[in-house]
Amino acid sequence: MLQSLKIKIVCFVDKASKEVIIKNKLISITKSVLSGRNVALFVAICSLFLLTPDAQASESPVQSLLRFSKEKITKVRKVTIENPAANAEVETKKEDKNEKKLIQLISTNSAVPKVVTDPAEIEKAAEFAAEATGVRKNFIIGLLVVESDLGRNHGECTYQEVEEGAKANHQNGYLSTRAWKTFQERREIIKDVAGSLGYDYKKLNVSCNPGSYAGTGGAMGIPQFMPDTWMEYKDRISAVVGKENPDPWNEKDAAVAVALKLSDVYGVTDHNRLAEKRAAKLYLSGTTSYQYDWYANQILYWAENYKSLIG
Repeated sequence: MLQSLKIKIVCFVDKASKEVIIKNKLISITKSVLSGRNVALFVAICSLFLLTPDAQASESPVQSLLRFSKEKITKVRKVTIENPAANAEVETKKEDKNEKKLIQLISTNSAVPKVVTDPAEIEKAAEFAAEATGVRKNFIIGLLVVESDLGRNHGECTYQEVEEGAKANHQNGYLSTRAWKTFQERREIIKDVAGSLGYDYKKLNVSCNPGSYAGTGGAMGIPQFMPDTWMEYKDRISAVVGKENPDPWNEKDAAVAVALKLSDVYGVTDHNRLAEKRAAKLYLSGTTSYQYDWYANQILYWAENYKSLIG
């Protein structure tokens, strides 16, 4: 196979008196393993040589191959140059695509509320809420430490994850039909609340589905209100903050929401500690059971020690 290839190539090259060049090339290659790539190269060189016009017969096969490649590149470039309209169309499409990506990025960034980065802002909001409602400022802040780490933690799950979890729990029989119906009603409310504020409700961070009991999660915003609880207080919040559509992810609106809910418990606006303890337990569970003393004690502790978290 190798010998016949050598003879054939030499025969072709003899026609142009280039025997020495090809022989030397062939000898250097035959000293190594003759690969399919080498064979293809020789066939290409010889074919080009035989097809080369007489005016270019003085070129070596390697030079012919190089010239052929250059001509091919030039032709491609000429097509590009000679068709500027197509290029302009491609560039326009690229610009349109980039613009769409930018719009999508901006839209995505505005689809979820900002997270509080300076807890001192919560302190200012709590001071405003305290003056407006009569609830002790430190009590408001203590509750917000426990509920949302002073607004820095809106929840560990997205609403979409909570929805999927609640649905799975209902299908598995872990969540009652009544609880599932309540969840569906709350889902429609959070859709409306989020939509009115320009948020994507599925991307909102909310409280996760509880693992220790049959609940649904989904508490929202800085005060961690359930959607129906937020709607219950919405008009009162609006009256205090002076805007029609309050936002549970806004520091001032959230602090006022907390203060209003706490103020509904008798004795809280008198700064009575037992009343505050009852209000804290009602905030979490809707009851004043001793089982939730731990929660109330945490709130009262942070009411006196929150400064260490603000700095």
